[in-house]
Amino acid sequence: MQDNGIKKNSIIVICKDRNYIDLYNSIFSDEQPLYNVIPDESAFRRKIRHNRVMLSDRYNKQKRNVDYKDTPDEFFSDDHLFYAEDGYKGFSDFSIIGDDYQDSGFAPYAVVIHIVYFNGDKSLRIKHFVSDTNFDTSDPAGKFGEALKKLIEWNAQQGLNTHGIKQFEELYKAGKYPGLGTVKKLSIMHHLELVSDYLRETDK
Repeated sequence: MQDNGIKKNSIIVICKDRNYIDLYNSIFSDEQPLYNVIPDESAFRRKIRHNRVMLSDRYNKQKRNVDYKDTPDEFFSDDHLFYAEDGYKGFSDFSIIGDDYQDSGFAPYAVVIHIVYFNGDKSLRIKHFVSDTNFDTSDPAGKFGEALKKLIEWNAQQGLNTHGIKQFEELYKAGKYPGLGTVKKLSIMHHLELVSDYLRETDK
């Protein structure tokens, strides 16, 4: 069946609000979407049973950047290890952003670089590299340099080699500050490549 020329079984549906589950089941009573991206909650699992992809916010977001100093290294996720046996065809998350979208920004007291990495048991952990001179909002470039130095020193032992990490290393060598938006973009880029490489290896 087609709707506006688009086949239902060729689309991806994201359903996060349980108030729309009945509407979903009405629309897709005759044909299932290619994938159903849903939260890992019983209300969704019971009523949406086909082609499910888990959607979870695994990021432990702090109110202030400086608060990450209290938990510089923490568990992130093991969804990639158990999604199949939990009845899903895939998994997804909000990376180092979280599901609380904000389209405005402000000058932070601290600059943080968030890097996801694999633990020895193949679970994902996240490391928070926080600047030191966090007394006011001045000199974000200097704060970035402090956080970046910690990342580079840590990765000398960790050995992460994604494109995002390489970009951080280039910035460190050049002594450049790309802006906070680019810092976040590189962290997400690293996360996507890291998990992509893992999935490619496990599919062999």
